[in-house]
Amino acid sequence: MKTEAREIMHKDLTAVTEKDRVEDALHALYNQRLSGLPVVKEDWVLVGFLSETDILKAAFPTYLEFLAQSSFLDDSEGGLVNRLATVANRLVGELMNPHPYFVEPTSSLVTVADMMIRKRIKRLPVVENGRLVGIIDRGAFFEHMMEKRTNERTR
Repeated sequence: MKTEAREIMHKDLTAVTEKDRVEDALHALYNQRLSGLPVVKEDWVLVGFLSETDILKAAFPTYLEFLAQSSFLDDSEGGLVNRLATVANRLVGELMNPHPYFVEPTSSLVTVADMMIRKRIKRLPVVENGRLVGIIDRGAFFEHMMEKRTNERTR
């Protein structure tokens, strides 16, 4: 029997909007120990995804920016803290990925695993008719696989 995405997705969703500040998204990421958040508009329509990596990329100087600094001995950690503070005041919509990867509730676990591996995704939105209905993280995926294995052993 084929397991569908809907069977392992979390339905208790945390999301942000494009107009939320990045600082608010950071609080949600930190408080709930998440690596990324779906970005939605009214009626839970998925419009993007904001990951920790998106925020770090915006705050951390690129290699060329680093080389252009007047001294290689600058307090780069202090500079990073200042840049992160600046990024925190920006809007989620400025940093989010506007073309998020997602699966449908009827997608197979093979499809879910393949997308997580190929796209290097830790949290995968589940979308039905354009609306966010759930999310699958790697933990839920592995929890399901372990439970299935345990059930097969006890048969």
